[in-house]
Amino acid sequence: MKRKLIIHVGMGKTGSSSIQKTLRVARPTLERHGIKYLGLMLEHLNLPTAQYDWHVVDGWFAYTNKERVQANSELAHALQYADDQLPTELHTLIWSNESLFDRFEDVQPALDALRDRYDIRVIGYIRRPDSWILSAYLQWGIKHKAYRGPLKPFRAWVQDKPYVVTPMAEQWAALADEARFFNFDDINDVSAQFVRDALGLSEEEVPSLRENDTPPPAAMALFAYHNSMTEGTVLPDELEPLLKQAGLYEKMPKSPPYNRLLPDEAEVAEYVERHRDEIERINTLFATGGQSGFDLATPRFKDYTTTPLDTNRAMMQLITHLWHEVEDLKAQLKKKGDTE
Repeated sequence: MKRKLIIHVGMGKTGSSSIQKTLRVARPTLERHGIKYLGLMLEHLNLPTAQYDWHVVDGWFAYTNKERVQANSELAHALQYADDQLPTELHTLIWSNESLFDRFEDVQPALDALRDRYDIRVIGYIRRPDSWILSAYLQWGIKHKAYRGPLKPFRAWVQDKPYVVTPMAEQWAALADEARFFNFDDINDVSAQFVRDALGLSEEEVPSLRENDTPPPAAMALFAYHNSMTEGTVLPDELEPLLKQAGLYEKMPKSPPYNRLLPDEAEVAEYVERHRDEIERINTLFATGGQSGFDLATPRFKDYTTTPLDTNRAMMQLITHLWHEVEDLKAQLKKKGDTE
């Protein structure tokens, strides 16, 4: 009987980081149930002869920068070796990487070569376009400034970000022995749903964890201020640790609008309307799998605006936090100097 290989492909901004954290923390429990979580780039495989330069958490770019034939050869070898060497009681392997959704062609040859070894199951989540595009803008337009030049307002950033889902879903469905795509917006806790529906385990056995939630509006405004000071790309971890330590990731009181960078409801509605045909194709895909489709009769728009007053309060909190840390360090140094 073939092992089961579950490939969780994303799409992006559908709770993939939370699923991955849940699986990573629960690895010992999962293995007691015959399930091995391989990680984002098979980094939990721990097979000495299958260690490639991409065999690390952040190895996706190393993998995709290789010549495609070589990359697929290495991927196929790693998963073949896993099937040969892992104990037979590990009947299910899980590979989770949201980058896979849009890059099917980068792994297809390797996965085709594994059909005789594995029962390949694909799981994905699809998010409605209005909430997806705003979440994507906050992540890659502001928090992680992934482009050069001035900080772009939503209306400029969105121009080359079409909402295209069904071609990718259809490619993955054609590859797999079984493929399931869930309506993300119908799910309250995506990690718990994955554990329950994909693995057949309860939340008591594998508790659901959250990761990479969108920061509160005032923290997002600080990302915008910080990232507007450079022409180049800016990674979130240049500022994020400081904001977390200062408590700015905690919920703060809502405030009136301030930020012209962000879209208004009409702009998001216009984006949805431009992709009406794609939404209908997705609803057909959901219906085929017995899922309820996107109901866009009532627009969904999350307001991330804030006021200068709230931003100033956040800045004051940040400055005070740093001041206390500096004072504590000065006190420690003085105490150490007095005792020497």
